Amino acid sequence: MMDPKERESKQPGLTCRVEEDTGTLFVHIDDPHDWPGASADDVTAALAKAGFGDWAVSEKDLAVFLDALGTGDPALSDREFLLARRLDGSFSLALDAGKQAATLSVCPPQGGREVSSEQVLQAVAAQGIVHGLDEDSMRQVVQAGARARTEAVIAVATLPVHGNDTVFESLVPQARQRMPYIDEHGRADYRNLGDVPQVSVDTPVMRRHPATPGTPGTNLLGQVIPARPGRELAFSSSLRNVRLSPDDPNVLLSTISGAPVVVPRGVLVEESLRVDRVDLSSGNLNFEGSVVIRDDVIAGMKVVASGDIIVNGMVEGAILEAGGDIQVRHGVVGQLQHHEDGSHHKVRPTARLKAAGTVSAHFLENAWVQARDVVIHEQVFHSQVSASHAVIVGGQGARKGQIVGGLVRARELIECLLLGSPSGPHTQVVAGIDPGLRDRISELDQRIQEQNRLADELTRTVHFAKQHPERVAADFLRRAANTLAEAQAHIRELEMEKEALVAQQGRCQSACVLVRQRIFHGVEVFVGDRSRRIETEVMGGLFRLSGGELILDHAAS
Repeated sequence: MMDPKERESKQPGLTCRVEEDTGTLFVHIDDPHDWPGASADDVTAALAKAGFGDWAVSEKDLAVFLDALGTGDPALSDREFLLARRLDGSFSLALDAGKQAATLSVCPPQGGREVSSEQVLQAVAAQGIVHGLDEDSMRQVVQAGARARTEAVIAVATLPVHGNDTVFESLVPQARQRMPYIDEHGRADYRNLGDVPQVSVDTPVMRRHPATPGTPGTNLLGQVIPARPGRELAFSSSLRNVRLSPDDPNVLLSTISGAPVVVPRGVLVEESLRVDRVDLSSGNLNFEGSVVIRDDVIAGMKVVASGDIIVNGMVEGAILEAGGDIQVRHGVVGQLQHHEDGSHHKVRPTARLKAAGTVSAHFLENAWVQARDVVIHEQVFHSQVSASHAVIVGGQGARKGQIVGGLVRARELIECLLLGSPSGPHTQVVAGIDPGLRDRISELDQRIQEQNRLADELTRTVHFAKQHPERVAADFLRRAANTLAEAQAHIRELEMEKEALVAQQGRCQSACVLVRQRIFHGVEVFVGDRSRRIETEVMGGLFRLSGGELILDHAAS
């Protein structure tokens, strides 16, 4: 009589017996000759017919069974073989290191019971998860895991909201920040430089919004996740002509009438020096603040200001240097001075303008200009212009917007209406390389050449001294050798400095030269390390790098 804890199932040539307590399946062969050349597929098919197709068949036990069948021993009918096991579905619940996410992985049963939602909830409670559980997601994973292995995140922590750093709000919207206006799309409007704003005494110029502490979060165990507080920043200690409001320590007030300038963590108010004109009667000017000149700056004069320089007339062969912008209402006209620099003959314009911000004028003629941005309304004529960002020639309503002769350089953009002229003067425009770095590299090249010449002379001297020691002083060879070693060391230092600058310079891949109307012969265009010479007059377009080559896209003009 069969044990009640066992059950039996018969198939032709095969008897299956299940031990219910252990969930194991044994098989008995009625007649080994009924299984000639049996394979693993034959056995699993027979198990499926007997109702055990979803049980876990042990490959090891199956191999033992097939080996026994292969012997054809009649005594097999007296043996019983362990072949499969009944396995319940399983699952695992894993928490990440920060206790901020729990992942449930469910495997389907093999002849046994499916994982239940109640089992998972017990595991959730056992792991101490009291926050962030998504029971709907958990039940979906359990349901899908009954058919195939399924894994998903079922609990997520509430993350903290970190605090904001101190915010400094300008209360003078038109205060210049030493750069062109940038719109919400990141485009710079080089023509809209605006008026110079003015404030009077006790005008609020900036409000400080203190840092916020943030909002803490909660992890899966119900523990607090601290929020990172914002950085508390004070007004800068180097501000000029402002003070804290007695009614609100987070508000700055102007202490003078002047021009406000937004700087990091504050606003400074620059005093404006106002003169009728700069000539022999005024003398050269060197002023800490902004300078407003109602008329002209006469040739040979010099104006230096830490702020802006505004000239409502002409600049005639003068030198202007500004820590902010230089605005010239009319034009800048200089002359070319020829001078010798060592073995080199150089031409130096007498009109020289240098600004940390933007230089703007109606036109330039025989001028040297260096700035972050250069904006000229009508014409740049035989001038040397360098901008660390952009050069724009041709404002709204301009008749020419033309670059003729000379050299114009900018790191990112050179834009004009006309490039060159029908008479074909040699005109060079260079975009994509920082002019300042390029000048420093050229200077280093010259110094390296000079040191190499010195080293060559010293090498010949040392060689002569070794060949003719009787013709030189006793310590001459030692002193010459030491000087040669110093020169060679200096050359290595200069070469390392040059390599660092070359690596820093790189090439601006987005640099371009945009000519909106016509390009004349005699023009040479450089973008990065590529160049193109224009031999015949062509319509305007966009010079840019594409695939490492310099192309002219006429459709872009």
